[in-house]
Amino acid sequence: MAAQCLLPLLGLVALYAVPPASGRMLLVPVTQEARLALVPVAIAHGARLVARGPLAGSMVIEGERGKLAPALLRRGVIALSAQIGGCGEAA
Repeated sequence: MAAQCLLPLLGLVALYAVPPASGRMLLVPVTQEARLALVPVAIAHGARLVARGPLAGSMVIEGERGKLAPALLRRGVIALSAQIGGCGEAA
């Protein structure tokens, strides 16, 4: 019973965190090497830097997930939706 209640909740959280195909995303480095590579790799793949993110070493960017995700994942950077609390201005 608990698993049946938990599954929809986890699904909603996952949908909330998935970055958009195009638009603002939060890039979060997982390692120190990823932290150093984040900005150069993002810019090289067409991202526009918007602001520092709420987590250490993270950045809010505008770009296209399809261009960014493969290169960033190879370097240990995770892309999340920038709609997560603390990213950018309040609506």
